Amino acid sequence: MAGLGGSAGNLALWLHLRRKDGLVGTSRPAVVAPDGEGPLLLIHLPPGEEDPAALTAVVGALLSTRKDLRLVFSGGNRTPSAQGGSHSVNLAALDSPAAVEAALKALAPKALLLFGADLPAALITGAADAGIPILMAEARLEGKLARGLWRDTITRGLLARIDRILVPDLQTEALLRKLGADGGKIEMIGPVTDTQALLRGNEAERQALAQVLSGRHIWFAASPTLPEALAAIEAHHDLLQYNHRALLILAAPPEGTLAEILASCDAHGLAPILRTDDDDPQPDDHVLIAEEDDEMGLWYRLASVTFVGGTLIGGNAFPARHPFEPAALGSAIIHGPIPGRYDAAWAQLEGAHAARKVADVQGLKQAVSDLASAEQAAILAQNAWTVSTGGAAVVRRILSDILTAMEGKA
Repeated sequence: MAGLGGSAGNLALWLHLRRKDGLVGTSRPAVVAPDGEGPLLLIHLPPGEEDPAALTAVVGALLSTRKDLRLVFSGGNRTPSAQGGSHSVNLAALDSPAAVEAALKALAPKALLLFGADLPAALITGAADAGIPILMAEARLEGKLARGLWRDTITRGLLARIDRILVPDLQTEALLRKLGADGGKIEMIGPVTDTQALLRGNEAERQALAQVLSGRHIWFAASPTLPEALAAIEAHHDLLQYNHRALLILAAPPEGTLAEILASCDAHGLAPILRTDDDDPQPDDHVLIAEEDDEMGLWYRLASVTFVGGTLIGGNAFPARHPFEPAALGSAIIHGPIPGRYDAAWAQLEGAHAARKVADVQGLKQAVSDLASAEQAAILAQNAWTVSTGGAAVVRRILSDILTAMEGKA
């Protein structure tokens, strides 16, 4: 291995790799490159971890930009995916110099992308010795690296071989600098957040309803459970005490609950209107009820505030809505403590002060009241929009560096 032994970091790494070759057997399956004539990108995932959710966005962007791109994944528990098709293959972890040498010879990758918090010593060293550009992205290293003088020395030697490090957070950036990484190679770009395609909405219908509802405060309860729907009606009753022209849109409640919802409206003295009647809301209508979930994009666009159902009080409901749906369409968000399958997205919104979290029905009432203020709702909505769309910018940044590295490799 050319250049090893000239420093403490190189010596430690050399000894580490010699030990690796001694521990790994010589019988290895043949490495076969995927079909096609396009350039090949080798992507390493941390062993033992499932497919990172962020990887789907990056791979999708890569294949959209370079349709002839071939992908080889090493390490990780890569789930079967249509992405890449016959132009994609999965390998076991390349964890010894001999295995790396054979794989690089068979694959001739244009670049190596390390995706996640792992520093595969043999792979990094072999790629660097072969002159293959190495990039690292989405690495949250805090608490993931074994520490100690010997391990830190090895890590320092590995980091020196990586050409570009795109970090998702300040903690990782600080740790890398502490370990001696070249600051000129590091760029803090933020995390790859989940992205959602904008829900469609009938623009002509939106404009017509916006004109009819001009001057009215509109808030939206999206796919609530029955207890949440009843809580929303109660919160709206309180809101009308000082904002008498406010309108609640309640869409996609559980099947078979319309009678109870209408009874609750009647008990609170609220006048409901059904979307199925195909009539525009009148000034004395208080609640617009849409039983189906096929116009969510329309309601998000009309409402300045959205309460995301299924997050406050459990029960039967339509499938939970992704929080980036209202966020991407400019609606401020209220939610409860139940994250469901979108815990990562909720955490991102919480961290950016981009959603109002409530603990109970009283908290929902207070949030509905507070966010009737256009200024407060606008601040929350802007923060949420930034989070929900920021992931796309981070993906583009990673994509740009990958393609630049690949084009620079002869």
